[in-house]
Amino acid sequence: MVIDKSTMIMGLIGNPLGHSLSPVMHNLTLDKMGLNGIYLPIEVKPQSLPEAVMGLRALNFTGVNVTIPFKQDVIPYLDEISPEAAACHAVNLIKNIDGRLVGYNTDGKGFMASLQEEGVNDLRRVAVIGAGGAAQSVTYELIMAGAGHLDILDIAEQRAQNLARFINRLGLGQASGYAMSEAEFDRVGFEASLIVNCSPVGMHPHLDQTPVQSFQNIKPDTVVYDLIYNPPKTRFLSLAEADNLKTINGASMLVHQGALTLKILTGVEPPLAFMKEVINNSLQK
Repeated sequence: MVIDKSTMIMGLIGNPLGHSLSPVMHNLTLDKMGLNGIYLPIEVKPQSLPEAVMGLRALNFTGVNVTIPFKQDVIPYLDEISPEAAACHAVNLIKNIDGRLVGYNTDGKGFMASLQEEGVNDLRRVAVIGAGGAAQSVTYELIMAGAGHLDILDIAEQRAQNLARFINRLGLGQASGYAMSEAEFDRVGFEASLIVNCSPVGMHPHLDQTPVQSFQNIKPDTVVYDLIYNPPKTRFLSLAEADNLKTINGASMLVHQGALTLKILTGVEPPLAFMKEVINNSLQK
């Protein structure tokens, strides 16, 4: 690729970014699509977030993805946010539209697309671990898709209860928030048809960490999903597999939300199968 003044500059802002496969996925996909664009990992210190966001406009970035820990903190610095980003109060994509910074959220839709791809349809009761930006978008899309009840667990009980209140205000399903503990997980997990880890616990390089220690009290037909994709098999998923539970990692969600990102930023439908191949090859290295 020849980089010139017409090159679309895209990227990912967050901290840390050492685990992310988004740059390799997007750069290879842009090349495959024949588009003049580049995607950069941009690690931002928390105190520098306002300047970093304002710099997107000054440097004429096409747009950036937003990851931990900025999905909520970034909102005050944007000119506008999409209805789904406003509803779940989390942004994972910023597009520069003629100098206006518009926030979107592709996480939740990417998650639901991956569930559909895996044939997961039973959403009667879902246990969600974590109540941060990723959980905001995932729980919103779950309720919009007809989930009956969400049990939200977080080490900060107030944060879990705040997210539950937000879900309940939508009037489409029910949610409850609890302090994260093994006993509480065993209780809500026993009732769940789907368990989703939306926390970063177990992400590279902290491979020995897990938000729960056992799945022994979980029903055998329960599906266990970890939004983390690096490593592809977290300790959380390994524990679930040891009890013969169906497990899904976050690679499929990464690909689907990444495809939505490129469509929003470029207006072109990206090659989903190629993106999956890139991620699978990267995770096998």
